[in-house]
Amino acid sequence: MFSTPFKYLTLALLSSAVSSSPLTNHIRATPIWETLPATPDLPSPITNQTFSTDGVNLWYQKYNEAAGGTPLVLIHGGLGYSAYFGDVITILAKTHYVIAVDRRGHGRSTYNTNEAFTFDMFASDTYDLLQAEGVTKSIYVGWSDGAATTLAALINTTISATIEKAFVFAGFQVPEDSNSTFTSTDIYNTFVSRCATEYATLQPSADFTDFATKVGTLEATLPQFTDSALGSIDGSKVLIVGAEYDEAVNLDVPKKLNGLISGSGLVMLEDVSHFAPVQDPTGFAAAVESFVS
Repeated sequence: MFSTPFKYLTLALLSSAVSSSPLTNHIRATPIWETLPATPDLPSPITNQTFSTDGVNLWYQKYNEAAGGTPLVLIHGGLGYSAYFGDVITILAKTHYVIAVDRRGHGRSTYNTNEAFTFDMFASDTYDLLQAEGVTKSIYVGWSDGAATTLAALINTTISATIEKAFVFAGFQVPEDSNSTFTSTDIYNTFVSRCATEYATLQPSADFTDFATKVGTLEATLPQFTDSALGSIDGSKVLIVGAEYDEAVNLDVPKKLNGLISGSGLVMLEDVSHFAPVQDPTGFAAAVESFVS
């Protein structure tokens, strides 16, 4: 979540994170939580299959369906796409049925230029896709905007009935839960610049500026989850997950969500930031595995 639509259009190069001391000439290692590792590859082969709904085509891919059981549905964050979960998918798909979904407008999924994005829209898209695939029960793993999508799904009684468990990483209740300094950081500018390049490859005919402005407007105005709405969620199937060094979501938000969603669990991932799935995919996958097992 980044909440400032116009700053999506400010693309900057990451300044060097390595400095030397004039006294010791020692190289200072950059902590992993201050880095943005290269976008992982999705496990191959990559499918071209899409699900058509409401005038858009949603890209999705199933991994290790033969494993059976309740599938893990991975829902990525804003501006990015499923490849940001690539290493996590590789790990989880060794033993689980995994479904990756590019949310409307993101990655390989298209959008309607005359529409405004909402988290309810994304939740409904995911639900409709799964229903079309005959998936009646699933476990949601949502990251950032994907976490807000997961919360919207949990509040919706029809969709929630199909969710066995929900892993909510870097989620938020309202736009004010975002860290107002994030959009001025190097890691943010690097991420946005990278997303623009990736988008041009994945959707060469689409307008990244228009798309990014829609995402920024979404995050500046939504969600607006009330305390009572979050309180209506069955917390026994929810794990709220935060990052020790989250630079995008205020650090007190995970505890707040945990308190509002009665019965939910709370876990803080150590030595990572908002980009935990790419900074420490092994640790992130282990946290998901621990929750779903």
